[in-house]
Amino acid sequence: MASNNRTERTPLLNGDAPTGDRSEARESFGTRMKRFLQRNGVYLIIILLLILVLVPLLVQTIRGSGKKHKHHDSHGEKPSDPHSNSTELCTSAACVLASANILRSLSPSYEMLDPCDDFRAYVCAGFDAAHEIREDQAGVGNLQIMNENNQLILKHILESPAPKDTSLFWTAANPDQEIFDKLQDGYNACMNESLLASIGSKPLLDLLLQLDKIYPTEKSKKNKDDNSLTKAIEFLMSIGVGGPVSIDVGADDKDPDTNVISVGAPYSFGLPSKQYYERAEVVDSYKETIGSVLEALLKEAKPDALLFMSDNQDMIVLSKDLVDSLVALEKSMANVAPDPEDAADVTKYYNPRTLKETEAYNSEISVKEILDTFASGYTPSKIIVGSPDYLKALEKILKSSSRKTIKTYLVWKVVQSWAGAVEDPAVQPLLRFRNKLRGQAPDVKQERWRTCVSSVGNDLEWIMSRFFVERAFSKEAKDLGDQIILDIKDEFSIKLNESEWMTESVRQLAIEKVHLIRQKIGYPTQSPDITNAGELQEYYSNVSISATTFFENKLSVVRQDVRESWAQVGKPVDKDEWGMSAQTVNAYYNPPGNEIVFPAGIMQAPVFYDPSIPKYLSYGAFGAVAGHELSHAFDSSGRNYDQNGNYTDWWDNSTIQAFKTKTDCFVEQYHNYTVPTKNGPLPINGKLTLGENIADAGGLTAAYQSWKRRDDEKADLMLPGLDHFTKEQIFFLAYGQTWCGKMREEQVVQRIYTDPHSPDIFRIKGTTANSREFREAFSCPVKEPTCELW
Repeated sequence: MASNNRTERTPLLNGDAPTGDRSEARESFGTRMKRFLQRNGVYLIIILLLILVLVPLLVQTIRGSGKKHKHHDSHGEKPSDPHSNSTELCTSAACVLASANILRSLSPSYEMLDPCDDFRAYVCAGFDAAHEIREDQAGVGNLQIMNENNQLILKHILESPAPKDTSLFWTAANPDQEIFDKLQDGYNACMNESLLASIGSKPLLDLLLQLDKIYPTEKSKKNKDDNSLTKAIEFLMSIGVGGPVSIDVGADDKDPDTNVISVGAPYSFGLPSKQYYERAEVVDSYKETIGSVLEALLKEAKPDALLFMSDNQDMIVLSKDLVDSLVALEKSMANVAPDPEDAADVTKYYNPRTLKETEAYNSEISVKEILDTFASGYTPSKIIVGSPDYLKALEKILKSSSRKTIKTYLVWKVVQSWAGAVEDPAVQPLLRFRNKLRGQAPDVKQERWRTCVSSVGNDLEWIMSRFFVERAFSKEAKDLGDQIILDIKDEFSIKLNESEWMTESVRQLAIEKVHLIRQKIGYPTQSPDITNAGELQEYYSNVSISATTFFENKLSVVRQDVRESWAQVGKPVDKDEWGMSAQTVNAYYNPPGNEIVFPAGIMQAPVFYDPSIPKYLSYGAFGAVAGHELSHAFDSSGRNYDQNGNYTDWWDNSTIQAFKTKTDCFVEQYHNYTVPTKNGPLPINGKLTLGENIADAGGLTAAYQSWKRRDDEKADLMLPGLDHFTKEQIFFLAYGQTWCGKMREEQVVQRIYTDPHSPDIFRIKGTTANSREFREAFSCPVKEPTCELW
């Protein structure tokens, strides 16, 4: 749920405890207990569920004689609204399961704790105790668990015969059969590890040999243009590999109905962020990795080609000086690239230039030549240059670097991008290094089926979406999503009307913007329509998939994606396209499109979202996410776009100054939060995370008020086993548990440097500190929020 200059793409997702020695007698008891549970586990579960439902009913009967049940908060005080809770319980299976999930996540001693002191510990200590980070994970959290549940659904689909005719849109005939076969072939190609091992690194080496012909180490004296850096960058672009510049096609921020070309710095240069190049132990390990991988690939490539040789031609040894110069090149580029908060700031990255002006920034890379290759015959009226300073500095860096160093850099970019698609010992050092950066054991790998579900889900995302929606979504779920978002839109209009810091003219335009926000729920029905098998068949007709060519399958997908992207140059923006597949556990707001998108993957039971459970759960979890995305329309980035998605100055100076005063509070609040690391406390980047922190606060408030209005119309039932809480408090439990999770230190550090979201712990602590409604629900001594915008 990140926010960048176009659409949100940042995923929300991001061991074993020591047991000690046991005597034979204790092991024998454990064995007997295990057998007992295996035989009687189902009966125990039924008994526990009955107890969970019946005990509260019995207690009410004893207490009540029809009187209302008194609810008390954690301070032992009566809630502010004694009539807010019904005595009637929801005893359906879905409600029992939802209640059990909440209780399991809470701190076991929650009745003794004050939620106003540390709501994260209050709501997640039980989750922490029940979950360990697996060896193949960098972290574990509720949203990641939801994603893994979705993966399991997809695994069952992919490993089963084609479905029979269904009530939604599947028919057991062509073209459905054809697209299902294509999906299964892609999955089976990935799963055939023995075949991949026998093929080894050959497909990767083929790419490197092509690069070697395009950009040889020794420049040709006959025709300098044939082996220019520009041609090498074009080759990298054609196979989906990032180079020293990023050249993309997307909606023009100041003309959102038109596609425009943008040129800027890449997202990363080799290591996750520029800070890593200052960490000697990381850089040393990185250099060792580069040397090991490239030397091994060179040995496998001989005698076909010798891309790099030491001065001693009898030995295939990569020069240490060459590796040092490669990493120095990466570091130089990273140091002159914009910081992440500036790269995502439309007021800084939107620099329209003519083609001639763009060419003048860097004589080493010709944007004109690249356009001639990918968009032949098209002459842009303007190009958006993300950072003119970066392009100018890059020219000096490239001119001062040897051709051999640049060549090594380009080869390494290809290896980094495609090593995961081959099974070969030569690339294992890179996979081990990546594990190290995430804090995982060097040789750990996730289950192959998870890798392959993700792979084919990315490659054939809309076919996969069709079958996921068929299995895991419903009309009722879609209708609830539409209702929640419409409710939050209404609530935001009310909030805008009450925002005295806005001038009247700005306020009215903002309300109009809310009404014009497009909402996409569940799955696309255009561009492509996943309910139409024939349309999906045509959509993927140029993608070749075979059950025996995993690497080539992925290459076919990437090349088609590149062709489709560049085919949009100079054409109107297709506003029916989605930026995320239906199975994705995520959501986003797209500023130029003024749209919010919620895939079916994030609208899943049992706790996060379910039409059959009390609405305070769905509004507290999914509703807060929906409000979060809508709030992006008015965060530090989204507020620059008017009601039509145009980047323009539609706020007057007094409103801008009032906004800045309020948002400076958020910057300071989050900058004062730190995470402990082995090198000392590391502060959150309050500027990088500003937009997301604003959206968290605004989304939670809007979701709460929306639910309250619904509850006033028709009161929700209470959940069994939660008589300690009011419905208002359970709303906030649902919100907090959305972000329960834990992460390895190395992954937390990486996210602080690169992720515009705050770590999950502060998405609970920081957001509830900014919620007046939370403080009132739990009768906190201080009712004023730390920071407040809406």
